[in-house]
Amino acid sequence: MAISKLAEFEPIFFPKTHAVIGASNSMTKFGGRFIRTQINFGYKGKFFPVNRDEPEIFGMKAYPRVTDIPEPIDFATILVPAPIVPQVLEECLAKGVKGAQIITAGFSERDEEGIKLEKAIAATAKKGIRVIGPNCFGIYCPRGGLTIPPGENLSKESGSVACISQSGGYGIRIPRRADGLGIRYSKLVSYGNSVDINECDLLEYFYEDPETKIITGYIEGVKDGPRFFELLKKVCKEKPVIIWKGGLTEGGARAVKSHTASLSGQAQVWDALFKQTGAVAVNGIDELMDTTMAFLKLPPIKGREFCVVGGGGGIGVAAADACEKAGLPLPVFPRELQQKLLGIVPAQGASVRNPVDVGSPFPPPPMLKLVMDAVFTGSDVDSLIVSEIEMSSVVRSPQADMSRQEMLSQNQLAPIEARNKFGKPVIMVLPVESNGSEYAESESARRRVADFYMQQGVPVFLTLERAAITLSRFISYWEHRDASQ
Repeated sequence: MAISKLAEFEPIFFPKTHAVIGASNSMTKFGGRFIRTQINFGYKGKFFPVNRDEPEIFGMKAYPRVTDIPEPIDFATILVPAPIVPQVLEECLAKGVKGAQIITAGFSERDEEGIKLEKAIAATAKKGIRVIGPNCFGIYCPRGGLTIPPGENLSKESGSVACISQSGGYGIRIPRRADGLGIRYSKLVSYGNSVDINECDLLEYFYEDPETKIITGYIEGVKDGPRFFELLKKVCKEKPVIIWKGGLTEGGARAVKSHTASLSGQAQVWDALFKQTGAVAVNGIDELMDTTMAFLKLPPIKGREFCVVGGGGGIGVAAADACEKAGLPLPVFPRELQQKLLGIVPAQGASVRNPVDVGSPFPPPPMLKLVMDAVFTGSDVDSLIVSEIEMSSVVRSPQADMSRQEMLSQNQLAPIEARNKFGKPVIMVLPVESNGSEYAESESARRRVADFYMQQGVPVFLTLERAAITLSRFISYWEHRDASQ
């Protein structure tokens, strides 16, 4: 009987004993920075530094070889120069180490000699040790106490998102970018040249992993196309898979070959793969973050009819264009609903056909609440987007006998109250108004409001265009999933 991926990878993500081969006392060396990073991150297992020249490292006894360690070893990190990596991995195999990550670069992505070294690593792996890398940053697993080499300050809070990154650079940029959006990871794996453990193995593991609900990835190429295709079809029926595929242009493909020596594949082939499996394709780190946030914050949305509520005529026009282009029609409201809305919004300068223009980015309370209530009770829209309504400052209404903070609170709470009352998603668009340093205070206020909404389970986007594209992809996933059941 084949061992499950959960059991097979347990010593890799949650090692009780961890040998660091190439460890050093010097923080100018990778081996010193790596082991200090793991200690500071909070690894709770037992470290065994391996260095032939230093008897003690950071107060821990060091061993000349991994085979000299007197205890069984679950996992090894290899940081030695490329030419001796095959020998070190053979020693790990002889020691009975169950898994290893090879951080060292200089293999098939470099030259013919590197290809020979990589083949030797692959031959050893087949004898009974699972290998991540080489040419990678390895594992970030908060619950296991492991982090990638530059990841000392990554969140120690475990989450429900997994990430597969063929790139070490994006292996650190992705969780850093995600941190401010409230996205937390169960595991992230930078797997580099994937001489043994590849995207298929990781996809299969995250499919079985009960901690992981959403699977994301930056992928340059795949080792086994047919297996990857079949796995995606299976996994996407239960968990969303969001993939940023690098190297789809001619120039990108050349860069991929020099980066991880992967075969990137043709764009048409990948387009077909996404359509047939239901995996969600994104382009770039911003789209990856937006789409991950949507799946984290939103319940399934099965319909494509939206309403946009905005503060200004031009905003409404741009909203209609963005939504239509993304495949989210804005249905014209029934005459009865339009008449009701005309009794709520200003008589001049507003529009009520959909999008709904409330006449100003600073609507006085309780106008926003009344508009959303009217839309949800008088139409069949599936969701509502509040776009560019100022939530961190207000203009006092002459009729309002309330403090500025009370007015802010009413407007800020209105989208959450509408979502809770009607059981339909509400999405916020809170744009950056200026990049000038003199606007730092107002940008800080905007971010605090965005944090408030995301803590309440309301996704926040920087532009309506990004929101519309993301929501269209999000809905497409659920449409495909329903059709394939």
